[in-house]
Amino acid sequence: MAEYKRLMDPETGEIYDRTAVLADGDRVTSAAQRESYAKKQSGRTAEFTVTQMRNIDEVIERVSDKHCGYLLYLQCFVNYDAILENPDKSAMSREDMMRTLKIGRTTLHHFLRETTEAGVIEEDGDKYRLNPRYHFQGKTDNTAVIKTFVAKVKELYTEVNAKDLGFVYKLLPHVHLETNTICANPYERDVENTLPLTKEDIAQLTRVTEKSVYTKLRNLRFGDQYVFAEVSYGNARYYKINPFVFYRKSGQPDATLREMFSIRNNFAKRSA
Repeated sequence: MAEYKRLMDPETGEIYDRTAVLADGDRVTSAAQRESYAKKQSGRTAEFTVTQMRNIDEVIERVSDKHCGYLLYLQCFVNYDAILENPDKSAMSREDMMRTLKIGRTTLHHFLRETTEAGVIEEDGDKYRLNPRYHFQGKTDNTAVIKTFVAKVKELYTEVNAKDLGFVYKLLPHVHLETNTICANPYERDVENTLPLTKEDIAQLTRVTEKSVYTKLRNLRFGDQYVFAEVSYGNARYYKINPFVFYRKSGQPDATLREMFSIRNNFAKRSA
C-alpha cells in the first residue's frame, strides 16, 4: 500500500506535494493488483512499454549502442511480469530471440552476456526477464518515465540498424515532459526554461561525431515518419523526438507537436 508524502527531488529541487511512496520491491502496485491488471489485458496487444528515465543511464554506461538498439526492440515483447514472450504468449527462448532480432547465435551470445552482466536482462530458469528498474509494461504514477509505442518501434526496427536504434535509446533520458524536446533539463516544468540540446551537445552526449549525429537527426525514418524534427530559432537549431514513437505524457500529444511531425511527413510525401 502506498503512503503519500511531500517530497523534494534531490536532483532538481522540485517539490512534489503528494508523492506515492511504495513498499520495497513494489514497482507501481501490489503483486495482486499487477496480476489482476495482467488478466484484464490478456489477449490484448500492448500499446506501449515504459522506460525509467532516471535509471537507464546505468544501461547506457554498460551496454554498447548496438545492444541498446536490440534492447529497445525487445521491450516490444515484454509482458506484465517483465518476461520476454512470443506473440503466442510462450516465454521467449534463445532461438526465439535470435529469430525476433534477426541475428545469429554468436551475436545473441554477446548481447546476452553484456546485458545480463549489466543486470539489464535476467535469466529466470528457462525464461528471460527485463529488469523493471529500467523497463516494464504496465501503469505508473511516476512522471520520470517515457512510453515506447510498440507498433512504431517494431516498424522502425525493420528500417534502421540496431546501432542507430541504440543512438535513439541514448536520447530517451533527455526528452522533455511537455514538449518532447531533446534537452538538458527534461524534468523542468516551466517550458520557458527548457535548455535544448544542439547537435554538438548530442554528439558529446552520445559519443558520435557531429556529422553522423546530424545525419541521424535529419534522416532517421520509417515509412513516411521521421524520428526527429529539427526546429530553427534564429541561428540556433534544436530537436524534438517523434511523440508517436516516444512520449512522456498521458493521452494525445498537443496540436502543435502533432502538426510539427505531420507537416514534415506531408512535405516528404509531396516531394516523393
